[in-house]
Amino acid sequence: MKNKHYLLPFIFLLFISCTNSSDNKNSNLKLKYLGAAGWEISEQETTVLIDPYLSRIKLVGNSTTKTVATSALNRDWGDDNRQKYFRDDYFSPDTSVINSHITKADYIFVHHTHFDHAADVPYIAKMTGAKVIGTESLSNLLRSHGLPNEQIITVKGGEDYSFGSFSVKILPSLHSALRKKQYFSSESIPKDVKIPMQIKEFVEGNSLMFYFRFNNDKILTMGSMNFLENEIKGLKPNILLAGSANSRKDIYNYTERLLSLTNFPSIIIPTHWDDFRVTYTASQTKAAESKAFPFIEEVKILSPKSKTFLPIHLKTIHINNL
Repeated sequence: MKNKHYLLPFIFLLFISCTNSSDNKNSNLKLKYLGAAGWEISEQETTVLIDPYLSRIKLVGNSTTKTVATSALNRDWGDDNRQKYFRDDYFSPDTSVINSHITKADYIFVHHTHFDHAADVPYIAKMTGAKVIGTESLSNLLRSHGLPNEQIITVKGGEDYSFGSFSVKILPSLHSALRKKQYFSSESIPKDVKIPMQIKEFVEGNSLMFYFRFNNDKILTMGSMNFLENEIKGLKPNILLAGSANSRKDIYNYTERLLSLTNFPSIIIPTHWDDFRVTYTASQTKAAESKAFPFIEEVKILSPKSKTFLPIHLKTIHINNL
């Protein structure tokens, strides 16, 4: 089953139910889901990328072993004959895929520096000349690839910056509670990191969220299934890109707290729900049914006036049509 067709009848009906509203008629904003936690946000002449990871490498195993993981053995790889990657292999971006889908970027924002968020960023930044905003860990990654200082903005959370056509409040955050809440990392990518990097060297390097203010829209973005309550409390985004993978279930009243703290945004779109180890043309039915759709159902119960739907990879969402 090709990606563009997965669960399309359901999505189409859901999309139709969200149209005919004039609430967003003044918006010039366009969104495009890049997979994982990645998005392209554009308004008029400005293009912002969030966690742009398009390589979607065929990661099949853990560090220090060439044993294929159980999850990889159970995954339907279809006709995917690409190179198999393990976490102690060296990362190489799929430049042909990136070049096919990324043509312009003015700014790149990165939530944290795991490979599925940051690994493609140096190549995209070089290709586009975009300014890149993220943690010190990200800055070290970029400098190791030869990006100049004037292209790099280092933040730690708490900053509130204007970029002319939009502004952004940078929020400290938390990573998802992986491995039954046993995940913990205080590591950062060091200044002296050597490239190419092993996949396992793309450590978290602290986590952020971003609260964007465009002309007629406020967008809160998430790079994980977790948050700091006091950092998002009282924000009023009309668009929430909400982490919706199953690790959210390890967070107390995750969906209810997230929506109430952000004043029940009028548009709530699940993010970081897909299987990002397969190509864009592979089926996402299993991931959508196990992660995204249950989250959407939670949203419909908790915030029935909100518009919520499953984003399709690489398909443009016009906010003024919702």
